[in-house]
Amino acid sequence: MLQTTTSPGPAPTVHLAGELDLDCADALRAAVFAAARGAQTVVVDFSDVQFIDSSGTGIFVRLCLDLRSQGVPVTAQNLPPQVRGVFDMLRVRELVGEEVFAGI
Repeated sequence: MLQTTTSPGPAPTVHLAGELDLDCADALRAAVFAAARGAQTVVVDFSDVQFIDSSGTGIFVRLCLDLRSQGVPVTAQNLPPQVRGVFDMLRVRELVGEEVFAGI
């Protein structure tokens, strides 16, 4: 189960905790799109994600691409080793661009 909390601001941060998989798609999408309303950028903090699979990765990639097309770039931060490993294996940087991971 995924839990999200959002820190407001000019670059709101969506903090993720738990498991990022197909079951959480709607909750993640709702949290990130709500944070993006009126923002110039959105930060997604993965520091408390204990598990991610290809479905969860696909959700994140789609969010990045959808928001970029709306002029709101996404930045990922605090990727734990298990998230970084899955992202590397699935070549997420190539799909969404290095700029999403600029702070890592």
